[in-house]
Amino acid sequence: MTLIKFNPFKELETLSERMKSLFDELPTAFTWDFTSNFYPRVDISEDENNVYVTAEIPGVDKKDVKVTLQDNVLTIEGEKKSEVKDEKKNYYRIERTYGSFCRSFALPAEVDPDKVKAKYENGMLMIEAAKKEPTPANKKLIEIK
Repeated sequence: MTLIKFNPFKELETLSERMKSLFDELPTAFTWDFTSNFYPRVDISEDENNVYVTAEIPGVDKKDVKVTLQDNVLTIEGEKKSEVKDEKKNYYRIERTYGSFCRSFALPAEVDPDKVKAKYENGMLMIEAAKKEPTPANKKLIEIK
């Protein structure tokens, strides 16, 4: 019988390597840079008839927002313009972010592009997209030769 020495730290090294590889594989889409970019927060939901998208875009004028739907991908883009800074003031902290933004979402159901409504009020963009009626699949029996 072979004697194997027990190393209590070997399992910790293995765990550490696994955790490192897990975090190395995370896509960069999950990294957020809160210091220089504005990312509107979005909620997407649906019921039997519609898909609903609600985006928080406070401080953005309605004319600076553009909503498009192409190939069932909804895109919200615009710009949150920076206020003019007063050089005479001493700023202790600047946390608000400004700049262009573009968010795209594959909608969870096929929607009719002619039946999409958007409304903007009090910094909230609300989009209601009617779902398409499901078309019956054409089933064809194929003869095996």
